[in-house]
Amino acid sequence: MGMSADPAHKGHLKVAEALQDLGYSRVIWMITPQNPFKKTAKTHFEHRMALARLLIGRRPWLELSDAEAWMQVYGEELRTHSMLTHLRQIYPTTAFTFVMGSDNWQHFHTWGKYGEIMKLCSILVIPRPGATKLASTPAAKGLAALEDKKGVGPVPVGTWRLHRDMPGGAASSTQIRRALPEGHGSKWLTAAQMDYIAGHNLYKK
Repeated sequence: MGMSADPAHKGHLKVAEALQDLGYSRVIWMITPQNPFKKTAKTHFEHRMALARLLIGRRPWLELSDAEAWMQVYGEELRTHSMLTHLRQIYPTTAFTFVMGSDNWQHFHTWGKYGEIMKLCSILVIPRPGATKLASTPAAKGLAALEDKKGVGPVPVGTWRLHRDMPGGAASSTQIRRALPEGHGSKWLTAAQMDYIAGHNLYKK
């Protein structure tokens, strides 16, 4: 799962659990130092990693990775393609599924070498609030022949699938960030995360 995790929240955890239910033996949260589609990250990378680590706790099947921070990336538009190419070189026999939110799926056709990404992995698109008509996006139309419609089990390599449900619910990192400066605790964060946020004076106006 590629994510900004600003902050990671219980909705992300629900998505990871849904992936486990699909039959994936391992889920990796790969937190990006800087989302190329956002001007700047709201919170320093190390704080976002720490908050995600607190959320994950002791779940041996769920891993947190900072690999994108040290992988050599050739141009922002090729970030995902470069990352997956590195992973394929390190783990040549592993079948990877790249998990993305439906908000990213809507402009996936603008990502560098987006068609070639399908040669490196499979893709699972998780619905998010506000993102509609996912089956008619430019990427969905351009990659129509590669769609996996069976909807059960792990997504076969070289294909993509729209997940039927919204396992993360209405959780949104953006909404959480907006609520925290007003002094509202979030039901989507753990007590340990809230303590960390308070201790490091994060998400203030």
